[in-house]
Amino acid sequence: MKKIQVLLLILAVVCLAAWIGLRKPYSPSDDLPLVTYTAFDVKGISVAAGEALAQHTRNWSGITATTFNPASGLLVLSYTNAFTENSLLAKLQANTDTPISKKVFEKPAGPACPVPMSLIAAFPGYLFWAGLLFTGSLLLSLFMPPLQKRLNFG
Repeated sequence: MKKIQVLLLILAVVCLAAWIGLRKPYSPSDDLPLVTYTAFDVKGISVAAGEALAQHTRNWSGITATTFNPASGLLVLSYTNAFTENSLLAKLQANTDTPISKKVFEKPAGPACPVPMSLIAAFPGYLFWAGLLFTGSLLLSLFMPPLQKRLNFG
């Protein structure tokens, strides 16, 4: 019985310590609105016009950051949910004569992680509940024998 109690204690401590180590602590940035990044292909635009377009879009409400790369012809915007990609594309197109299209990046080829991301994200929760289960089992094993004797069950 003592070996089982020691094993339950070790399992409970290991699970709860791992949960504390893996859980995501609160961060003030959690209160910030989510941002989305979208790249637009503006090839054929001059450097000055591209920089002017980037500067102009920085002043729109809901846009958090803008950058223009003249070498690749990309205009990258970071924005809150005040915009959709289509409304942003229409608004950008209204501010320039150069044709603008959304840049579609190809998915990288090669092996992918065989473990689903949902399982990885849920793992700290599994550790927490396993730690509680082992702690409850340990408490039951510690207090059941005296309770059984007191109630004349054993």
